[in-house]
Amino acid sequence: MATLSKVSPGDLFTLANGVLGFIAITYILDQKFLAATSLLFLSMMMDGLDGYMARRFGSKHSMGQVLDSISDAISFAFAPALLIYAEFHHGAADWLQNYTALACAVAILATGLFRLARFSAGGYELKYFVGMPAPASALLILLTCLLFGASEGVESDRYYFTIESLPWLAMGVGFVASFLMASEISYPKIHGRMMTATVGALFLAVLPFIAGLMLVGNQPLYTAFSRTATSVALALTLVYVIGGPVYERIEGVKSR
Repeated sequence: MATLSKVSPGDLFTLANGVLGFIAITYILDQKFLAATSLLFLSMMMDGLDGYMARRFGSKHSMGQVLDSISDAISFAFAPALLIYAEFHHGAADWLQNYTALACAVAILATGLFRLARFSAGGYELKYFVGMPAPASALLILLTCLLFGASEGVESDRYYFTIESLPWLAMGVGFVASFLMASEISYPKIHGRMMTATVGALFLAVLPFIAGLMLVGNQPLYTAFSRTATSVALALTLVYVIGGPVYERIEGVKSR
């Protein structure tokens, strides 16, 4: 009970991040890819809110950074890696695709854990991120899988809006995300206009799942709406992935 008395509002959001990530993993194992993806989007929202809640209400202990890294490891390293493996490693694929899917999943997991450990070891004290943040990597992978990943799972086919199943494109994005996480490329921390863009990307990513309950009766409309919203979310994510280092370099030159 003494331990529970030290739990702050920010901790609850951090724990929600990890719990949602774990539930998403169970859905991936059951091949419920869309349900898992929607839960991972929610975990990203929890991850974004825990910092605000910690600043707003304070904390009763110094374990917040460690707890945050553990939850992020579940939701933004293990879950995306398993999603890549589950979608692209299967009996219908040839041996090259299966081995590549395994290698891609391992790369995402290993570099994600490395990135989070580096952040916890002192990276959080910097004014910028060293390497692409794990949540940004996860968002990039999830959106790519929605558009170019598996076209069916245990869920009803009518909920899927994949443009075309392109395993090599999705796995290529996974390898690129892994490289950027392990790199020493500087990325800006999210605030101001970038925070607005990030919230917008997440909203657009989640929107198809919400709208699907109302639009799925009209299959063409649902498919077109979902593809458009997810494509815009992916475009906004790519703005950060590609433009973030450029922005950070320009800001670094200005501050000299």
